[in-house]
This record gives sequence, structure tokens and C-alpha cells, in this order.
Amino acid sequence: MGLVRSSLSELLGVLSQAVAPRHVRFDDGSPVAGVPPPEAPVTVRAVALTRVGRSHHETPALDLELRVAVECHGPEQLDIMEQLLLAVEVHSEFSVVSRDELRAEDYPDVLEDGLGFLVRVPVSLGFEEPSDPPNQAVTGNPGAVRRIRGRLVDAHNKGIPDAYIHAHSSATAVVSDATGHFEVLASADELQHFAVAVDGTEREVSASTKRLPVTIRWS
Repeated sequence: MGLVRSSLSELLGVLSQAVAPRHVRFDDGSPVAGVPPPEAPVTVRAVALTRVGRSHHETPALDLELRVAVECHGPEQLDIMEQLLLAVEVHSEFSVVSRDELRAEDYPDVLEDGLGFLVRVPVSLGFEEPSDPPNQAVTGNPGAVRRIRGRLVDAHNKGIPDAYIHAHSSATAVVSDATGHFEVLASADELQHFAVAVDGTEREVSASTKRLPVTIRWS
């Protein structure tokens, strides 16, 4: 079982326990789903799986966010919804999408039938980065032969996400992840010159790559 489906199963377990002995039904979108039967007053549907960014702990990881619609049906729907919201609240790995993130008029697009809410389920997929290929040139720029890993930080040493970083010796630009980390192809020169753009402001920054990962400071 994949990590996304495993995380979804964990959420279904939390919801089922909260409303037991009532049933929680997962709608996978198949044609046999139909209208939920009376014995299943709660319907759960996955509505979106999006990339949040990349994180670096012991190993690099791809951070995803699964959004799940939880719908309540029948005469007890308010009581059931109350129990479900409390269950999600006490399990810190999950969170309810707030009204600031989803307008009231958007709910009909994600809640098909009944009263409900959206739950955010974080998923972290660990992976191994490929080793640096020796003397691998970038198309259109033979001088870019290595990968430089680094981090963009502000004056308080806090990582800056979603910044564009371009090594002048490389043919491509990259975007820093949620913690400010990035990886860019560059030449073998120890001193590298970067064009860095944060929130629409671009600056030229130079940094030594004698020790990696390199730290680029934005101040």
C-alpha cells in the first residue's frame, strides 16, 4: 500500500472510531458508489492531491497534501459532524481546512451531498537523490558540470521558500522548497554568481562553493 493511501486509511480509522457504531463509507468514484445507504451516514471522498514542496531531514522528501471531503447525511448529521470535527482536532497530524482557505460558495464544488467539511492530510514521500553525474554537461551550456545543493536564508537564518535561483553558469533556474533548499546545475568554478528573485525583487549574489551545501543570504 502506498503512503498516500495509508494516510487516508489512517484518517478513515479516526473518523470511524469517532462515530461508531455508525459506518463511514469511502466513495472512490466508481459507478457503483451511488447514493450512500442509511447505515452509512458519513461519506468520505478524496478531492485533491497536491505538491507542497520538498523538505530535508535525514533524507530528502517530497511533501504532498491530500484534501478529503467528509460529508454527513441524515437527521443526525449535525451531531455526527460535531463528533467528527472533534476527532480531527485531537489528532494533530490532520487539520480542517478553514473558512479563510475555502469560501462558502466553493463548498458545493467539493461537497456533493449533505453537510460537511474538508480535511488536510499531510504525506511525506522519502526518496534518494541521484548521485552527482561526473562531467555531465547541460544542453546548451557545456560549462555546467555539477549539481550545487544549497539553501537560501534571510537575515534571521530562516529559509526562504518559492524563490527563483539561477546560477549564471547554468542554463536553467530552480525554485527553493518550503525550507529554502534548492539544487542547481553549475560549472566547476568555486566562486559562483547567482541571480536570486524573491517576491518579485531580483538581486545578484556571489557565493563560494568550496563547502557544500552552500548558503545564500538574502538581506
